[in-house]
Parts: sequence; C-alpha cells; structure tokens
Amino acid sequence: MTFSLRVLIVFGGLGRGQSSGAERMAWRTTAQLALRGADVVVLTDATRPPGRTWPACSSPEELAVSRPGWRPDVVHVYDLAHPVHAVLGRDLARRFGARLALTPASAPATWPDRRLGARVCGEAAVVYALTAAEEVSIRPLCRAGVTMVRLPQAPDLVGRPDPVGFRAAYDLSGTIVLFLGRKLASKGYSSLLAAAPLIWRAHPCTTFVFCGPDAEGSATRSIRAVGDRRVRDLGMVDDRTKHDALAACTVLALPTSTDVFPLVFAEAWACGKPVLSGRFDGVEDVVRDGVDGVVVQPRPPAVAEALIRLLSDDQGRAAMGAAGMDRVRREMGWERVAAAVERGYRSGGGESV
Repeated sequence: MTFSLRVLIVFGGLGRGQSSGAERMAWRTTAQLALRGADVVVLTDATRPPGRTWPACSSPEELAVSRPGWRPDVVHVYDLAHPVHAVLGRDLARRFGARLALTPASAPATWPDRRLGARVCGEAAVVYALTAAEEVSIRPLCRAGVTMVRLPQAPDLVGRPDPVGFRAAYDLSGTIVLFLGRKLASKGYSSLLAAAPLIWRAHPCTTFVFCGPDAEGSATRSIRAVGDRRVRDLGMVDDRTKHDALAACTVLALPTSTDVFPLVFAEAWACGKPVLSGRFDGVEDVVRDGVDGVVVQPRPPAVAEALIRLLSDDQGRAAMGAAGMDRVRREMGWERVAAAVERGYRSGGGESV
C-alpha cells in the first residue's frame, strides 16, 4: 500500500556519535514511510544515517528554504526525553495546522520535564505506545479524542555478523555476558558489574563485555577500576561491531529498572540470544520470563543468581534464543512498524489500535 501524506518527523539526537533506541526507531520508520509513498521530511540535530534518500534539515528556517511552501499534514514527534524537540514539533504542528503524532519512546520517569511532556501528550491527536503498560501510563495525560496505537518493535542491525572475528579482535574466549546500551544507573550496568564476582565463583571463565556510551561520566572509571581482564569496556562501537557482539555473546544482560521496550532486546533475539532484563513497569509485555529471557530485580544478588542459572543451562539458553528469534520473525519488522504508524496518521480519533 502507498499513501501520499506529507509528514514532518521531529526528534533530537544524543550527539557525540551516540544514538538512542528512539532515534534509531525514528530513522528506520522514516525510511519505511518513504518507501510506502509518504512525502516525508526529517527535522533533527541527529547525525544523518548513510544511504538516506529523503530530505533532512536541522531547523525550521532550513526547512523553509529547502522546501518553500511545503506544509505537512502530520508532524510526528519522537521521544519526550528530548523536550526541546518535543516542543518544537508541537509548535510546528500548531503553525501548519497539522495533526500532532507522538511516540513518547521513554518512560515518564526519565522525562527531563514531566509537566511539559504531559502538555505535549495532551495536544497529540495520535499517540504510539510500545506496550500495554505504557498505554495505561500515558492515556491519562492525553485528551479525550486521542487515538492510541500500539507499535511493534523491530531489530536495527547492519550487515552479516562475524562472531568469530569479534572474539579474535578482542581476544575473547568462553562465555560472554554482554551489556549493550547507554551506561546509566537506570540501565543497570553497575548492578551487572557488582554481580560479576558472584558469578565468577560458579563460572570463572565468564567475560563481561560492556558496549555503549558513558552517559554518566563515571561508568568507564568504575568498569576499569575492577582491574580484571574478564571485564572489558569497549565504549562506543559502530553498527557492524554491535551486530558482531550480539552474535558472539552467550547472553545479553540489561538489568534496567526504568524502560519501555529496549530495542536491543529485539536485536539480541534476532541473533538467537536470550536476554536478562531488570524488572520495570510493563516488562511482562516485553520479555516472556522463562521463554525468551529472564526477568529479575535489578540488584546484584538477583542478577548473579539468574545469570548463574542461565550459564549453567546450555539447552535452556538455546531454547530461549530460538523462541526469541521465532518471535522476531512472526511479530517484528520495520514494515509492520510503518504500517501501524500509517494507521495512526489516517485514524479519525478516539481509537485504540
């Protein structure tokens, strides 16, 4: 199906070579909407992805110069963790008389300005939620006639992975527990780090690999202070290395305590890997505990106990990884995401999809 709506997609970037799951979701969805026939323009300060075929600008002024007279039917804002761009998108929707679509993308507890986030929710004509729990938390902030649309998730992976090459490049052998994400307390990197000595008692050949930006400024110091070669901090890695790491690891561990639907879980499942998640509101909509991963309280003893069980059960890990891969095949994909987004754009209001 193709459609001819004019869509302005607005979101903020992390900068410094970093990218969030919401940012990658926005780029991937934009690409699919363009393929489906949308006249789509992106307004962002994020780094442009390679191979982009649609216009992107960094300010309303640049938009006016590059597309004179162009007026969107829909302005779609991503991620209330970036209030500047959320307000910019809302104001542009007002200026153009366009429908405001919103993907909050992050838990309300992480919004820098919760009052502002609530006001943007209250003006949106359509709101996209990643889980039932997120929909429940967002709906009270929305106006009566809002359309709520449930979005599927999808992996964002590049190329064919080379797990053998990854292990060789970093001199890794044996079991690998991978943390992949922004190093924040809420993401649980410190809980995983503290759990490592407990896990080594049962599995001394386990290596803990941390990939992702130091979002707090102290994570790199904390990880390196362990002083053990079984703990590696690779810092920021490119998309190819991320895919290699997921394919090489034994289990992905993200003992997050505040989240919606970490994109990296879909990516681990696409590589046939089980996941360990912390317990957060709505996690039951994300990880099927005991089926494609395990869910634990994000504290070191609980994380250690769960990982020891996982690392001791080769057959169970393989079954969980296979279940996750099957789930990705059946339920996930950017075509599905774009189709759901389009349904929201075309909805008449007051619906749940």
